[in-house]
Amino acid sequence: MNTYQRISVVLCIFLIAAQGFSLVGIVSRGNHDFISNIVGSTLFWFTYTVFEYIYKLRINYYLRLAVIIAIISDGFWGFYFNLYVTSPFFDRIQHIFSAYVIALFFYAIVMHFQNKPIEIRPGIKFVFVAAIGMAAGSFNEVIEFAADTIMKPQILNQPSLQDTDLDLVSNTIGAVLAGIHLMYSSKDYKRL
Repeated sequence: MNTYQRISVVLCIFLIAAQGFSLVGIVSRGNHDFISNIVGSTLFWFTYTVFEYIYKLRINYYLRLAVIIAIISDGFWGFYFNLYVTSPFFDRIQHIFSAYVIALFFYAIVMHFQNKPIEIRPGIKFVFVAAIGMAAGSFNEVIEFAADTIMKPQILNQPSLQDTDLDLVSNTIGAVLAGIHLMYSSKDYKRL
Protein backbone atom coordinates (compact mmCIF):
# COMPACT_ATOMS: atom_id res chain seq x y z
CA MET A 1 0.00 0.00 0.00
CA ASN A 2 1.51 3.34 -1.03
CA THR A 3 1.40 6.60 0.93
CA TYR A 4 -1.61 7.94 -0.96
CA GLN A 5 -3.62 4.80 -0.24
CA ARG A 6 -2.64 4.86 3.44
CA ILE A 7 -3.76 8.48 3.74
CA SER A 8 -7.00 7.56 1.95
CA VAL A 9 -7.71 4.74 4.40
CA VAL A 10 -6.85 6.91 7.43
CA LEU A 11 -9.18 9.68 6.20
CA CYS A 12 -11.94 7.14 5.60
CA ILE A 13 -11.52 5.73 9.13
CA PHE A 14 -11.55 9.26 10.56
CA LEU A 15 -14.76 10.04 8.66
CA ILE A 16 -16.42 6.81 9.84
CA ALA A 17 -15.44 7.58 13.45
CA ALA A 18 -16.73 11.16 13.28
CA GLN A 19 -19.97 10.06 11.63
CA GLY A 20 -20.31 7.25 14.18
CA PHE A 21 -20.02 9.82 16.98
CA SER A 22 -22.73 11.96 15.36
CA LEU A 23 -24.92 8.89 14.84
CA VAL A 24 -24.60 7.75 18.45
CA GLY A 25 -25.33 11.30 19.60
CA ILE A 26 -28.57 11.70 17.66
CA VAL A 27 -29.77 8.17 18.49
CA SER A 28 -29.08 8.73 22.21
CA ARG A 29 -31.36 11.76 22.02
CA GLY A 30 -34.10 9.57 20.59
CA ASN A 31 -33.94 11.16 17.15
CA HIS A 32 -33.91 8.41 14.56
CA ASP A 33 -34.94 10.63 11.64
CA PHE A 34 -31.43 11.48 10.47
CA ILE A 35 -29.84 8.03 10.72
CA SER A 36 -30.25 7.43 6.99
CA ASN A 37 -28.66 10.82 6.16
CA ILE A 38 -25.54 10.10 8.20
CA VAL A 39 -25.27 6.47 7.11
CA GLY A 40 -25.86 7.42 3.46
CA SER A 41 -23.14 10.06 3.32
CA THR A 42 -20.72 7.76 5.15
CA LEU A 43 -21.46 4.93 2.72
CA PHE A 44 -20.92 7.36 -0.17
CA TRP A 45 -17.38 8.11 1.02
CA PHE A 46 -16.61 4.49 1.87
CA THR A 47 -17.80 3.41 -1.59
CA TYR A 48 -15.72 6.15 -3.19
CA THR A 49 -12.64 5.00 -1.23
CA VAL A 50 -13.11 1.44 -2.54
CA PHE A 51 -13.77 2.79 -6.06
CA GLU A 52 -10.62 4.88 -5.76
CA TYR A 53 -8.55 1.82 -4.87
CA ILE A 54 -10.00 -0.31 -7.68
CA TYR A 55 -9.61 2.34 -10.40
CA LYS A 56 -6.38 3.82 -9.01
CA LEU A 57 -7.88 7.28 -8.69
CA ARG A 58 -5.69 9.99 -7.24
CA ILE A 59 -7.80 12.98 -6.32
CA ASN A 60 -6.15 16.13 -5.00
CA TYR A 61 -5.75 16.26 -1.19
CA TYR A 62 -7.53 19.63 -1.05
CA LEU A 63 -10.63 18.09 -2.64
CA ARG A 64 -10.52 14.97 -0.50
CA LEU A 65 -10.31 17.01 2.68
CA ALA A 66 -13.01 19.43 1.51
CA VAL A 67 -15.44 16.56 0.79
CA ILE A 68 -14.75 15.03 4.19
CA ILE A 69 -15.32 18.41 5.87
CA ALA A 70 -18.62 18.78 3.99
CA ILE A 71 -19.79 15.31 5.06
CA ILE A 72 -18.72 15.72 8.70
CA SER A 73 -20.20 19.22 9.01
CA ASP A 74 -23.47 17.86 7.64
CA GLY A 75 -23.62 15.06 10.23
CA PHE A 76 -21.99 16.76 13.20
CA TRP A 77 -23.08 20.39 12.96
CA GLY A 78 -26.23 19.89 10.91
CA PHE A 79 -27.75 16.83 12.58
CA TYR A 80 -25.92 16.31 15.89
CA PHE A 81 -26.13 19.98 16.88
CA ASN A 82 -29.40 20.34 14.94
CA LEU A 83 -28.25 23.51 13.13
CA TYR A 84 -30.35 22.65 10.07
CA VAL A 85 -33.42 23.32 12.20
CA THR A 86 -32.14 26.13 14.42
CA SER A 87 -30.00 28.09 11.94
CA PRO A 88 -31.19 28.84 8.41
CA PHE A 89 -27.81 30.53 7.86
CA PHE A 90 -26.00 27.24 8.50
CA ASP A 91 -28.25 25.47 5.99
CA ARG A 92 -27.39 28.05 3.29
CA ILE A 93 -23.64 27.92 3.98
CA GLN A 94 -23.65 24.11 4.07
CA HIS A 95 -25.43 23.94 0.69
CA ILE A 96 -23.07 26.50 -0.86
CA PHE A 97 -19.96 24.74 0.44
CA SER A 98 -21.21 21.24 -0.42
CA ALA A 99 -22.18 22.20 -3.98
CA TYR A 100 -18.80 23.91 -4.44
CA VAL A 101 -16.91 20.86 -3.22
CA ILE A 102 -18.99 18.24 -5.03
CA ALA A 103 -18.72 20.13 -8.33
CA LEU A 104 -14.92 20.17 -8.14
CA PHE A 105 -14.79 16.60 -6.84
CA PHE A 106 -16.86 15.09 -9.65
CA TYR A 107 -15.01 17.20 -12.22
CA ALA A 108 -11.74 15.71 -10.94
CA ILE A 109 -13.15 12.19 -11.22
CA VAL A 110 -14.39 12.78 -14.78
CA MET A 111 -11.03 14.24 -15.79
CA HIS A 112 -9.20 11.30 -14.23
CA PHE A 113 -10.80 8.92 -16.74
CA GLN A 114 -9.58 10.83 -19.79
CA ASN A 115 -7.17 8.60 -21.70
CA LYS A 116 -5.03 11.52 -22.76
CA PRO A 117 -4.81 15.07 -21.43
CA ILE A 118 -7.29 17.41 -23.03
CA GLU A 119 -7.20 21.17 -23.00
CA ILE A 120 -10.48 22.76 -21.97
CA ARG A 121 -10.97 26.48 -22.35
CA PRO A 122 -11.70 28.34 -19.09
CA GLY A 123 -15.24 29.32 -20.12
CA ILE A 124 -16.11 25.71 -20.95
CA LYS A 125 -14.62 24.56 -17.63
CA PHE A 126 -16.79 27.10 -15.85
CA VAL A 127 -19.99 25.88 -17.54
CA PHE A 128 -19.09 22.21 -17.09
CA VAL A 129 -18.22 22.48 -13.40
CA ALA A 130 -21.18 24.73 -12.60
CA ALA A 131 -23.49 22.27 -14.37
CA ILE A 132 -22.07 19.37 -12.35
CA GLY A 133 -22.64 21.28 -9.10
CA MET A 134 -26.18 22.32 -10.01
CA ALA A 135 -27.06 18.79 -11.11
CA ALA A 136 -25.68 17.32 -7.87
CA GLY A 137 -27.57 19.93 -5.84
CA SER A 138 -30.82 19.20 -7.67
CA PHE A 139 -30.30 15.47 -7.19
CA ASN A 140 -29.81 16.10 -3.46
CA GLU A 141 -33.14 17.93 -3.33
CA VAL A 142 -34.86 15.02 -5.09
CA ILE A 143 -33.36 12.62 -2.53
CA GLU A 144 -34.58 14.84 0.32
CA PHE A 145 -38.07 14.92 -1.19
CA ALA A 146 -38.10 11.14 -1.63
CA ALA A 147 -36.86 10.60 1.95
CA ASP A 148 -39.58 12.91 3.33
CA THR A 149 -42.27 11.21 1.24
CA ILE A 150 -41.25 7.64 1.99
CA MET A 151 -39.98 7.86 5.58
CA LYS A 152 -42.25 10.64 6.87
CA PRO A 153 -39.80 11.90 9.54
CA GLN A 154 -40.87 14.19 12.37
CA ILE A 155 -38.41 16.83 11.18
CA LEU A 156 -38.64 17.12 7.42
CA ASN A 157 -35.61 17.55 5.18
CA GLN A 158 -37.73 19.98 3.18
CA PRO A 159 -40.16 21.72 5.54
CA SER A 160 -41.43 24.05 2.80
CA LEU A 161 -41.06 24.98 -0.84
CA GLN A 162 -39.24 28.11 0.27
CA ASP A 163 -36.59 25.95 1.95
CA THR A 164 -36.25 23.86 -1.21
CA ASP A 165 -35.94 26.97 -3.34
CA LEU A 166 -33.34 28.52 -1.03
CA ASP A 167 -31.40 25.23 -1.06
CA LEU A 168 -31.42 25.26 -4.87
CA VAL A 169 -30.25 28.89 -4.94
CA SER A 170 -27.49 28.06 -2.44
CA ASN A 171 -26.47 25.03 -4.51
CA THR A 172 -26.30 27.24 -7.60
CA ILE A 173 -24.12 29.78 -5.80
CA GLY A 174 -21.74 27.02 -4.68
CA ALA A 175 -21.63 25.52 -8.18
CA VAL A 176 -20.90 28.90 -9.76
CA LEU A 177 -18.15 29.55 -7.21
CA ALA A 178 -16.61 26.17 -8.10
CA GLY A 179 -16.75 27.10 -11.79
CA ILE A 180 -15.10 30.46 -11.12
CA HIS A 181 -12.47 28.82 -8.91
CA LEU A 182 -11.55 26.26 -11.55
CA MET A 183 -11.67 28.81 -14.37
CA TYR A 184 -9.01 30.95 -12.67
CA SER A 185 -7.07 28.22 -10.87
CA SER A 186 -3.70 27.03 -12.04
CA LYS A 187 -4.61 23.53 -10.82
CA ASP A 188 -6.93 21.26 -12.69
CA TYR A 189 -7.51 18.89 -9.73
CA LYS A 190 -6.90 15.91 -11.97
CA ARG A 191 -3.98 14.64 -9.93
CA LEU A 192 -2.19 15.40 -6.68
